[in-house]
Amino acid sequence: MDSEGLTLDKKINIKISACLPEMVTAETIYNDYGAVIVWEKTELDQSLINRLKDLGIEHVQVYESSMPYNRKKREVKPSKVEEVHFTESYERNTDEFKTILRDLSAGKTSSIQKTHEIVESVYERKEHKREIIDCITQIRKVDEYTYYHSLNVSMLSMLIGKWMRLMPDDIKMLTQAGLLHDIGKCRVPVAIINKPDKLSIEECDEMKKHSEYGYYLVQYMEGMDRRVLETILYHHEREDGSGYPMGLNGDQIPLFAKIVAVADTFDAMTANRAYRLKSSPFNVFELMQNGCFGYLDPVILKAFLMNISPYYVGSKVRLSDGRIAEVVYINNQQYGKPVLRAGEDYLDMSVAKNLTIIELL
Repeated sequence: MDSEGLTLDKKINIKISACLPEMVTAETIYNDYGAVIVWEKTELDQSLINRLKDLGIEHVQVYESSMPYNRKKREVKPSKVEEVHFTESYERNTDEFKTILRDLSAGKTSSIQKTHEIVESVYERKEHKREIIDCITQIRKVDEYTYYHSLNVSMLSMLIGKWMRLMPDDIKMLTQAGLLHDIGKCRVPVAIINKPDKLSIEECDEMKKHSEYGYYLVQYMEGMDRRVLETILYHHEREDGSGYPMGLNGDQIPLFAKIVAVADTFDAMTANRAYRLKSSPFNVFELMQNGCFGYLDPVILKAFLMNISPYYVGSKVRLSDGRIAEVVYINNQQYGKPVLRAGEDYLDMSVAKNLTIIELL
C-alpha cells in the first residue's frame, strides 16, 4: 500500500523475517528477472511480507521513520476501528448488496441508502490492492454473478482512480458509481441474466435496457451525485460511438463512465458466466490491449494494464501443454505475454509458438 503523510529519512537494512506491517520500503524490490515486486515507499502489510518470503527475498531496506518505535501516533488506534479480514469484509459487502438489489426489485427504493455503507467499507480498504485483486480472481457462483461483479467493479474503479491520481472525494464517488453501475439489472428478468445459451435479439435488447432502467430507478433519489447517474446510464458507451444507449463517443462520455467501462470489461472477462468459462487474466490483458482499440479510453486502459499486471508476478499458471509455470516477468509491450518459468525452462510467451496460458492457479 502506498505510504502517505510520513517523513521518510534514514534507510535501514533488515531481514525479511524481522519485517512488520506498517514498515515502509526504502527501495524498489525486484525479482531475479528484473520484474518489480514492490515499489519504493510502499507500506508493507502481512500478505506482502509473506509474498516476499515466498519469493526468496531475504533482506529489505526500510525507512527508519517507519520503524515501530518511531510510529507512536499509530500505537493507539480508535476503538471503533475493528480489523476485519479482507475476504470476510468482501463476502459481507456482497451479501449486503444482494439484499439491496432484491429490495429494489421489490420496489423498496429506500434501501439504496445502504450503498453508502458498502462504499465506506470498500474505500477503507483502498490500500489493500493485493487482497482486492485476489478476491476478484477467485471463482464465483454463476447465479450470483451480478452481486460479485458489482462489488468487483467498484473496487477496480477505485484502484483505477488511485492510479490516475484522482482526488480522494472523487475516488469515493467513483467507488459508488462502480457499485451501482449495473443496478438496473434488478429490473431485467432473471431468466435472461442467467441464461446459459446465447441471448436472442429480443433478449439482448432487453438486457441492454439495464443502463436506462438503473438511471430511471435512482435519478430522483436524494443525494445521488450526477456523476454516479451518468455512469449508470453511460458505462456501455464506447469511444467510437458503437455503444449504447445514446451512441456517445470520445469526449462526450463522462470520465467516470469511461473508468467503470474498463473495470467492467476486465471483471466480466475474468469471471465464469452462465454461457462461458472465465478467461485467464493474461488472455484478458491481451484482448483488452489489442482488441479494445476504439472501444475503451486508451489512456485509462494503459493506466489500468500497467498498474494491475505486476500483481500477477509470482503467480502460478497452467499451460496448454499441461505444465505448471510461474510468472517471473511482465512484458510491458504485451501485458498478456509474460515470461514464465516451468521447471528449468524459461518461456517468453511473446515468442512461444503453439503454447498458451490456460488458467491462473
